[in-house]
Formats: sequence, C-alpha cells, structure tokens
Amino acid sequence: MEESRTTFVDYYEVLGVWPTADTEAIKKAYFRLAKLHHPDIAARKGEPDDGVDFKLINEAFAVLSDPVRRREFDQKLRQRSGGAADPANPDKREADRRSAQLAFEQARTAMKANRYDKAVVLLRSAIRYDDTNPAYHSWYGYALARLKTHLHEARDACKRALEMEFYNADYHAHLGFVYYQAGLTSTADECFAEALKWDPEHPVASRYYGGGPAASEAGGGLLSRIARLFGRGGDRSPRGGASRRGPSTGAGGKPSRGGARGSVRPARSRS
Repeated sequence: MEESRTTFVDYYEVLGVWPTADTEAIKKAYFRLAKLHHPDIAARKGEPDDGVDFKLINEAFAVLSDPVRRREFDQKLRQRSGGAADPANPDKREADRRSAQLAFEQARTAMKANRYDKAVVLLRSAIRYDDTNPAYHSWYGYALARLKTHLHEARDACKRALEMEFYNADYHAHLGFVYYQAGLTSTADECFAEALKWDPEHPVASRYYGGGPAASEAGGGLLSRIARLFGRGGDRSPRGGASRRGPSTGAGGKPSRGGARGSVRPARSRS
C-alpha cells in the first residue's frame, strides 16, 4: 500500500477533491471514479484498458476514508507542501504563521466586499499554512455557507473550530448559519442561541435567530419575538385594549351577554 511507495502520491489529487473535503464528498468522488475506471465495468462494455491505475484510486479512498490514516497523511502532506509546523525549523514555522495570518486578513477584506468566492480560496491557503488556528476553519465554513455550496464541508470546518475553542460566539454563529443555509432552522437556532449567550449583540446570530430576516420583519424583530415568547399569558391586545382571553363573565361566573367591554345590550322590544 502507500507505505511501500518510494514516491509521494497526493491522494486528494487522485480523487480530485480538496484537502478540506468531508467524508461524504470523498465517497462521492470515489464512486464517480469507480463508475468510470473500474476494470469490471470496462470489461463488460468491451472497452480497452484506459490506463488509469484503479488500485491507486482504491488506495486513496482507503486512506482518506479512515480518520486516523487521513490525519497521518495530512501531516505528511503539510510537511511536503510547507504547511506543517516543523519543530526543527522554528524560522520556517513562524514564516508559515505569518503567511497564514496574511491570507486570513486578505480573506476578511474580501468578505467585507462580498467576495466570498475569493475569501474561500484565501482561507484554504491559510489553513494549509496553519491548520491549528480555529478562526481559519470557522471563517472558511462561514464563507462556504455564504456561497451556499459544499455545506457538509462548511459544517465540518465550523465544528472543528468549536472543538478547538468552544467559548467563541463567532464560531457558534457560523455553524448556525451553515445550518440555516441548509434549511435546518431548529438546529441553527440552537447554535444562534449559544452564540447569543457569549455575545448578546452578535450580528449574525441576532439577524438569523428565529428564522432569519424574513421572519424578523413579520414578527417585529428579535426582541419582539422574545417578548411574545415570555408574555403569552399576558395582555396582548393592541394599544393596551382588552385582553382576548374569551368572553367576559358576569355575576356568578356566567358569561356576559355584552360586548367585548362588558356593555349591556338594550332589551328587544316585543311590540
């Protein structure tokens, strides 16, 4: 297998996926290649060998679909690409961190200009140089969610950031936004609520909590929704009018025959 190879092979390139791809994306890439290059399929179709090493495709999938082997491979990949923290070379490690920070700052600038496509590329670069910074993973997931693409990968990136640093409002809000873009509003609200615990005025969590901007406009905003949530038993009539709890009662607890304000109707004339 891969241990016996004398030349390094990038398994991500073999499967045609990004190093940040989630397990589902890796599976889809593998099955797509299997349909194209599996020897049995080619034999059934009577087609000649296309020259693709299907054993290498199997090898790549075996490594990348196994969490432990994938982490080991990622470490080797970072060492070869210059993205790993090399304890024997502190100068290079510091240079990598500076490169990652520069890419991150450029990504934030791109996001302010609504260039989330550019931000995704820059954040991938930041992660390649330094994958120990949770901010790079969280903002990468958020940028993908803004593009509404690769949401499984976005979710995994945001979750990884929270595994590194749980007490961060941004990271909870970013994960909530991924779920919001996926249409999982209940799960999104759980994340937004957690973000609001740490930062009650967090802009993303405040804007999208409770169903997003459309629901906010219909419901009068976040504070109004909270007020209604805790004030269901109180007086909710407009402009301080009578509470709509049912018909008013007269003496002895019997319903009054009057109107909403308890007025008495005049007796009907029998003439």
